[in-house]
Parts: sequence; structure tokens; C-alpha cells
Amino acid sequence: MSKINTLSAGYKSHPSKIRSSNNRPSVVKSPTIIDAADLAEKIKIWHIDGNLSTEGLNYLITTLQKIL
Repeated sequence: MSKINTLSAGYKSHPSKIRSSNNRPSVVKSPTIIDAADLAEKIKIWHIDGNLSTEGLNYLITTLQKIL
């Protein structure tokens, strides 16, 4: 009988020849600093303009209190 050639057969018969290298530099993310006063002003404007409802504002307050 003839031997069946499959992709897995190559991996199983020569595991030492399979090599990978990770040449990519590690990614270091520095946190973005957000100005709290600016954010508060934006939230006020959103609420005044009607883009943020009172219910949505209360949800934000509740969520922020949970964080602290």
C-alpha cells in the first residue's frame, strides 16, 4: 500500500523542523488621561442639549459610584 500524504503527516514526522519566531516588539499601552472637569462640562452640555436624558445621567452617576 502507498502512504497517504497529508499536511498533518509532515507535522507529525518532523516536529523539530517546525519553528516560529516572534519578532514583534511588545505593545505597551499607556493610559489616556481624561480631564475630569472637561468631561463634566461635556456631560452638562449633552444634558442641556437633550442628548443625555435624566435617566441616562442617573445611570452614569450610579455607575460612577460603584467604581469608587
